[in-house]
Amino acid sequence: MVEIEMEGVGKSFGGTVVFRDFSAHLQPGGVTAVRGANGSGKSTLLRLAAKLLSPDTGKVVARDREAGLVLEKAEFRSRLAMVTPELRFYPRLTAWENMDFLLGLRGEKLSGDSYSKLLERVGLSEKKMNGVQAGGLSTGMRQRLKLAVLLASQAEVWLLDEPGANLDLEGRSLVLREARQAADSGVLVLLATNDEREEAAADECISLGGN
Repeated sequence: MVEIEMEGVGKSFGGTVVFRDFSAHLQPGGVTAVRGANGSGKSTLLRLAAKLLSPDTGKVVARDREAGLVLEKAEFRSRLAMVTPELRFYPRLTAWENMDFLLGLRGEKLSGDSYSKLLERVGLSEKKMNGVQAGGLSTGMRQRLKLAVLLASQAEVWLLDEPGANLDLEGRSLVLREARQAADSGVLVLLATNDEREEAAADECISLGGN
């Protein structure tokens, strides 16, 4: 299991301070929601937690709790998965081809049976998805497909940026259900959201102020 320690973190962009002396201990087996107004730093916090950004001050440390070892960037990133608005599918590839490509980057192979089960799990019809290029999918369907990639990754850390965006009520319930099941199995779930239901379903909540 992986834990993330953020200590005295400071981050600025172009003279605008996003974080100053921010600290948090993100633990496996729980869902932590990050809430705040637009521009408060929710997405930045997730990128810092993923080590995609380096803090200007302070430190972000990821550890393997059982082994008691600090995880370097490459090892840490192989054990996490993200769902963000920036995650794009290749529009001329089918859902299958996109998933197979993205999972291949992690060294994983997606079988036809696994693909079918994942689509069913996230509420997508394999019949409707058959042969359809990703560019022809609705925003809600693409969001569900992102969730399918996340589930297939079997990551120990989930970093979710507005995962309920563009989803209907059933889709948002799906996100909450999967996040809870993942946390119950020992996954660290960090969820950036402005959805009150997602906040209420979390075990802890980090509130960020605006700039």
